[in-house]
Amino acid sequence: MSGILDLISKGGLVMIPIFICSVIALAIIIERFIFYKNYFIDIEGFFKPILTLVENGNTEKVLEHCQNNPNPLGRIIEAGLNEKGVPRWKLEEKLNLAGQEEINALDKNMRGLEVIATISPLMGLLGTVIGMVQAFNKVAKYQGQVDPSLLAGGIWEALLTTAAGLTVAIPAVVMMHFFDRKKEKMAFMLNKYGTQFIYSMDKKFYPESASQVSR
Repeated sequence: MSGILDLISKGGLVMIPIFICSVIALAIIIERFIFYKNYFIDIEGFFKPILTLVENGNTEKVLEHCQNNPNPLGRIIEAGLNEKGVPRWKLEEKLNLAGQEEINALDKNMRGLEVIATISPLMGLLGTVIGMVQAFNKVAKYQGQVDPSLLAGGIWEALLTTAAGLTVAIPAVVMMHFFDRKKEKMAFMLNKYGTQFIYSMDKKFYPESASQVSR
């Protein structure tokens, strides 16, 4: 801990917001890891009994199955079946709305991580520029009669902020792409099984619309 504080003191005031950004980014990454770990389930295994229940016309059992096994797909289906006897278009509308809410939940805090990944290297560059200005100001002040080792030390300390900014930004960018891939995968799965559910409901309760789709 003392080593980190020492680097912050050498890098100047700009190191403080960079350090704060690193703490926030780490908190977001940990929170998203826990969220995705609990969010991802065996959707295919969960969905198979639903198809059987729909084929038997037992929508109440479908709701019970969704309530007993809380997961994103279950919440989407439950939202569509919460009202009995809804028309097909309303069922589809409700499922689409619930699906969008689930996708929005996947994006929680990702904007903050994106901002940190963008501004951290910029703050590092700002700190370096300020440090270089101060270092060369010494050269001008002493009319070039300055110890080269002192100048090199000043430049080294100035470059610390750029290194710190990149150290924060690179992992943040990597994790952003990792979470984006997770989101795309889950969005695809929800859309796939949500569409299958609507089609199975069409065949059982709205045979005319199902036959039109098959054409």
